[in-house]
Amino acid sequence: MTEEEMMGRASTLGVMEDQQMNEMFMQAAPRGRFSEQSMNQLIQAFNEVLVSMGIPDPYPPVDAGMTTFPADLVRGLAMVADAAETAGVANPIDMADISDDTDVDLLAGKLMTMADNSKFIEAMAETDEDEVMDAEVETEVSAPVGDDDETEALLMSRA
Repeated sequence: MTEEEMMGRASTLGVMEDQQMNEMFMQAAPRGRFSEQSMNQLIQAFNEVLVSMGIPDPYPPVDAGMTTFPADLVRGLAMVADAAETAGVANPIDMADISDDTDVDLLAGKLMTMADNSKFIEAMAETDEDEVMDAEVETEVSAPVGDDDETEALLMSRA
């Protein structure tokens, strides 16, 4: 098998895995009648939590009501639930009981409270610092040793 075939196969497997994950999140997605206003309040609160987590890319607002949460929003909320557990704060997300705008509004309020929770914000900042430290260590390990002149001289001596 050539390298191109292996890369194509790996790409196909990655797409299949993403599809399976989306199907799983769609099965867990809340179903009911959700207005555009309530969904956008939830999305605004979700985006505030993302900012607290150090994730600057906001989730886009919706332009219509819906009967099922989008899979990528469910996936994002699951990520927030994991972050809450990692931070040692109460997990505000329980999608099993969401069936109408009142439930969506309550979840939005819980997310806003979480976005302002100093313990959560500090834990997310520590996680970001750990990731930066790991990236710096990786860079230091993978950086060539010696200056360019020494490296060039070594390579020339081997030629």
